[in-house]
Amino acid sequence: MPEQLGRMVHSDLAGQYLLGPVIAHGSGRWTILVRPDDTHQLANDTDIFVALLRASATIVPDGGEILLPSPADERTGYRRWVVAPRDAFRPHISTVVQSIIICADRTAHHHYGFQKPDQPRDQP
Repeated sequence: MPEQLGRMVHSDLAGQYLLGPVIAHGSGRWTILVRPDDTHQLANDTDIFVALLRASATIVPDGGEILLPSPADERTGYRRWVVAPRDAFRPHISTVVQSIIICADRTAHHHYGFQKPDQPRDQP
């Protein structure tokens, strides 16, 4: 997901004591490592797919690979831990997806002035 959205999701999950490892990429995107319990079901849900697409967020499919930060990556800033793993805890993917959708909705409506579909902008 984009870094700004990642920061909001990070804050939301931390406030619920559900924050697991988070990776920042040099491309300005963040990855939250999760328990992949419902990955296939979530990835095939059209409403969730569209909501994540609008948020510029994706779910890595089952069997997909996520590159973890190496010491060299950390030194160059190419890839770094925002929150390093401290134990085996990973939030459920459905919890993270819900947070992404809620935070993206807040961002879209309050920070950038976007409206929900079929709602006109307020006139000045």
